[in-house]
Amino acid sequence: MDDELLLVPDPAELGLPDELPPIRIPDLATLAQHARASALVAKAQQAAAWFDGREVQVDEYQLSDADVAAASTELGWAGREFLFLVELAEELGFVETTETDLKPVEVVADEPEEEAVETWDRALEFVLVESVWWDGELEAGVDPDLSAAGPAMMFGLFLAAGSGIPRKELPELVRSGLTDEDALAVHDPVPALLDRLRDLGAVEIDDDTVRLTSLALWAMRERYVALGIDIAVLRPAEQMTAEDLLAAGPSLTEEELDTESRAWFALRSPEQAGEELLGATATGDAVERMFAVHLIKSNDLGTERLWRSALDMPEMRPYAKVELPDEEPDVAEMAWLLTDVLAATGEVEESFSSAVPAGREQEIFDAMWRLPHPDVQDVLTMIGEEHPDKKIAKAARKAAFKARS
Repeated sequence: MDDELLLVPDPAELGLPDELPPIRIPDLATLAQHARASALVAKAQQAAAWFDGREVQVDEYQLSDADVAAASTELGWAGREFLFLVELAEELGFVETTETDLKPVEVVADEPEEEAVETWDRALEFVLVESVWWDGELEAGVDPDLSAAGPAMMFGLFLAAGSGIPRKELPELVRSGLTDEDALAVHDPVPALLDRLRDLGAVEIDDDTVRLTSLALWAMRERYVALGIDIAVLRPAEQMTAEDLLAAGPSLTEEELDTESRAWFALRSPEQAGEELLGATATGDAVERMFAVHLIKSNDLGTERLWRSALDMPEMRPYAKVELPDEEPDVAEMAWLLTDVLAATGEVEESFSSAVPAGREQEIFDAMWRLPHPDVQDVLTMIGEEHPDKKIAKAARKAAFKARS
């Protein structure tokens, strides 16, 4: 992958965070298998093979019209398509071109896995950069700047991950990435670009929803990681720990979460799953604790035995007491639950009023500022800034000051 051709918008200009949600990427062997199955790469190899044993006329790197016509007749492609594939073949190292000659390069039949994936990645770069010009069918003298079309579309599809994007929304997505406002009025590159990317094996289209393939996800992740964005790779289900699931879950879509959690639960008994999730909260944050409770309850794992074992865990004791019929959280535990909820959701007014009985606000604040909770200062400050009741907001600010002291 060329450093100067990262093909992704600048994260700083887009205001992207330093970390994006984790994604599922197959192992290298599977990626290589998909790369070798690319129809577009195979066509480039076929175009290169046509030159084997032939004497062709090349003038200033250009094939003669007669040779292009002969190849088009034999291979069944239009002349422009053949030239596109020849240029792609040159980019991928399938042919060598000089000012006066063009020869095929012997292709290794069983290319190493890493090289197969890298070859596919170069083909992706070529398609995103070059195909908008080859497929544009623009009138003479018309030269709109469409260079950002492919990267803009891939960026949006990458962020959408498994959810995909409806095909009809892609032109607007591309338009948002173009600096030439009149470019799309001259030519919409999306249909031809989608055809190229599907032929390459970079996108799949199902019920008019476009998604990146695992190869394209890998390629885009490589580029963003090179720019300093942290994007974790989800482990295979059989290797995924409860900690992995809790860390990834909140950032996954509902569909992705359902897929990942089903695969994870299928590999362990309900008792084991509950114990592992509970154990993982010992090193988790507020979001992960709440997510663990959600998974335990939504999958009917919350046995009395499990919740009683949680009474010995300071971070989870408040949750356990809520679930056990003969237990009730004390004031400090209510304060811990409130801190977790607000730290995880950032929603003050609704979450605060549902978690704190009217008239007990000061009592809860007095308990909160004493908590060994890493988020308590931020949460009290947030309440002080955002709560609509001025008296409650003032009490929260005072408690935040005490927590900082």
